[in-house]
Amino acid sequence: MSKNNFGQDKIGNDFRLLELCCQEVASKFGKTKSELWKNSDYVQLSAQLRRETKVLISENTLKRIFGKLKTTERYYPQKATRDALAAFVGFRDWQEFEKVQNAKETFEPLEVADNRIAPETKTNEISPSKKTGVNRLFIFACLVALVLLTAVWTWWPRSEKNPAVYLKCLNPEGHTPHSAIFKLIPKDDAHLRLSDYEIEFKDGKRGRSRFSDSTLTHYYELPGVYFPILYYKNRIIDTARVFLATDGWEATAQIQYDTTRVYPILLPKSINRQIPPNLSIHQILTAGVDTVRTFFTHYANMQPTAISGDNMMLEAFITTSKERPGVRCSQVDITLYGEKDRHELSLMKPECTAWSSYKFSEKYKSGKSEDLRALGHNLSNGGHIKLTIINKVVTLYIEGQKVFQTHYENSIGNILGANLMFSGIGKFSNFKMESLP
Repeated sequence: MSKNNFGQDKIGNDFRLLELCCQEVASKFGKTKSELWKNSDYVQLSAQLRRETKVLISENTLKRIFGKLKTTERYYPQKATRDALAAFVGFRDWQEFEKVQNAKETFEPLEVADNRIAPETKTNEISPSKKTGVNRLFIFACLVALVLLTAVWTWWPRSEKNPAVYLKCLNPEGHTPHSAIFKLIPKDDAHLRLSDYEIEFKDGKRGRSRFSDSTLTHYYELPGVYFPILYYKNRIIDTARVFLATDGWEATAQIQYDTTRVYPILLPKSINRQIPPNLSIHQILTAGVDTVRTFFTHYANMQPTAISGDNMMLEAFITTSKERPGVRCSQVDITLYGEKDRHELSLMKPECTAWSSYKFSEKYKSGKSEDLRALGHNLSNGGHIKLTIINKVVTLYIEGQKVFQTHYENSIGNILGANLMFSGIGKFSNFKMESLP
């Protein structure tokens, strides 16, 4: 076979395997006829892939993969994308998916051949020579079946079995700043190949860190609850929790796109830290913030409570920033941290809802792909906010009017604290959070 023919065969096999994987993805997604999918289906599939594999594949990329968007040449995704698709349907990576599919198809032609060796006979007798041929083919088919079963036995458990190791934070509680120390703990003295393990710290900074030793340290700057994720060969195998508390309300500022530092805002020692502080532009400037640039102010109160995150009520009178340099949307983000997950709600002016979003436990929606006009409200002159959660059903009221409702499935446990983030300088008062029966 010429080199050109070999290359063409390999390309054809690559697209054949991609088509098989797409069929399995569509089957798991619950909509097997991908040619009938609408834009919303690709958006939902993108979100589901991100939740289950932690890899973001945009809806446009999915459209190219499934053939919805036509290109001059047939689109073949990069390996990281193929690995995510394979992981979504239960394989460790694309290479394992290829091995299993190729192993299955090695045996299929033999099954067809085996069906052809026993045609209908005109008499009940079979000659000795025919018996010998049948027996030989039967033995050969059995040997091939044995090889196939051995291959499946060797490869298949790898897609299900996680390595015998878990992630432990040696100092999971503290105050900010905090250097959290993470350690890989092997079970049964298992040998670790450290280069196979990575950790994502889940503090808003992109990227992962690879282990070069059994311990790894990360610097957390803001109060909150963090759930770092341990990856083994790009597959999630464990998580941990870091809880950074405050002494009542604390304030911190950040400048947009500056991920290298935060600006703690000093509050007078005489104030009652159980009451939300009312900051001035002078205090922001004193902290070192360049107020000509876009900046954000965080108010955090991180103290464990007995309030259930699935049956609770939050109330406050919130005033967002007026228009100023870098502030056009008058944004406020409300975050409630639970023992297992968190709730987040982003409110801003009606014309800016493309940037709105919400996350209640596992349920996440973004204004970039969903209609979130219900979260568009101008609070620059102040407004009363009430959020109720009753048996995991979330309802938002603004100025006494019901404006939004959704629900989720997974409990977040008891509330460990709250954070309000404003673009520019905002303020809030009459903050109340309590359990509901």
